[in-house]
Amino acid sequence: MKSVQLKDGTTLKIREARGDDAEKIIEYMNAVGGESNFLTFGKKECRLSAEEERDALQNLLCRPPNLFLVGFAGDGLACCANFVAPRNARVAHNCEMSVTVRKKYWHLGAATALLEELIAHAKANPSLEAVHLGVYENNGRAIRLYRKFGFEYSGCLRRYFRVGDRYYDEILMDLSLRR
Repeated sequence: MKSVQLKDGTTLKIREARGDDAEKIIEYMNAVGGESNFLTFGKKECRLSAEEERDALQNLLCRPPNLFLVGFAGDGLACCANFVAPRNARVAHNCEMSVTVRKKYWHLGAATALLEELIAHAKANPSLEAVHLGVYENNGRAIRLYRKFGFEYSGCLRRYFRVGDRYYDEILMDLSLRR
């Protein structure tokens, strides 16, 4: 477990997710989906049961180099991040990454702390060569944060996201681990 002090003095404790975190993760996802339009899901759209989430977590975590991190502040789940590498040999040198943070902890350094951990883990795994992610075109703060970590623009999926009647492009970004 790693402890990080956020900009407001709150201690964030980051560790790998466990099966017994499943219920908290579902509650978190259902809440965070309503705090931002920059996600692929909305409020209360995580419809997994605690058992299904537990099984999904265990399936994810039993396949290295996959990683799922949770960050707790006080007794609550403040942020989550993960990356998943495909199993197929031709693409197994890649991984997809995602990060979410509760609105209460935005702009305090939680996402930075998670990214540091994810990227360190990815770099320590010799089988991985690149980290990929997608971000809403209008999420400038996230794009700047990813650039700070060395991610570069690699493409765009036009009109990928739809929130209500409005469409947004998905900006694709990559981080090379072995340059």
